[in-house]
Amino acid sequence: MRDISKEFAKFIVDDGIIKFGEFTLKSGRLSPYFFNFGSFNDSAMLARLGSFYADTIVKEQIPFDIIFGPAYKGIPIALTTALALHNNDAINVGFAFNRKLQKQYGEGGNIIGASLAGKKILAVDDVLTSGRTIKETKQLVESEGGQLTAFLVALDREEKGSETALSALEEASKAYNVNIHVVARITDVVAYMSDAADKEHHVTKIKEYLNVYGK
Repeated sequence: MRDISKEFAKFIVDDGIIKFGEFTLKSGRLSPYFFNFGSFNDSAMLARLGSFYADTIVKEQIPFDIIFGPAYKGIPIALTTALALHNNDAINVGFAFNRKLQKQYGEGGNIIGASLAGKKILAVDDVLTSGRTIKETKQLVESEGGQLTAFLVALDREEKGSETALSALEEASKAYNVNIHVVARITDVVAYMSDAADKEHHVTKIKEYLNVYGK
């Protein structure tokens, strides 16, 4: 059986999406790696990314009506995922995204694309470190009359939650009553790199980080 998580881990390591060094996260934690979404900077890379999201949706049979991309990174993810579902799986879905600032002219509002009202929404984003984006997205979706039923991210950093003994993923899922899915986890990345001698230092640093902040 195809291992999507393993394939994605290989992709983001071999193509330099994962950066190594010292990076300060929003949480204030100093991380030895960073998922650099800006590296998806051409059509081929973005198409591959969308295919991984689409393949995960199909494999896990995630039920939804509309794909929603929270601004800003979620916008291209929603678009490329919707296209991949159509091109690869003949699944036609609506998609939408939000503006950071509500438009006061023209069509107005802050939602562009399919209406969220009365729909089950699958939101997509790049990584899961905490539940902040999920909380904000849920509030936005519900304000438009939709129901956020699922959230899909490319990479779960597998870190501790901020308020409970649960992982950040488990904490957010429970707090906001949303099913959270992932294409891959940081442990998938570590497993892939463990066989490469030139990645030994990075593997060690990530394991040390997870010993402190991992769950």
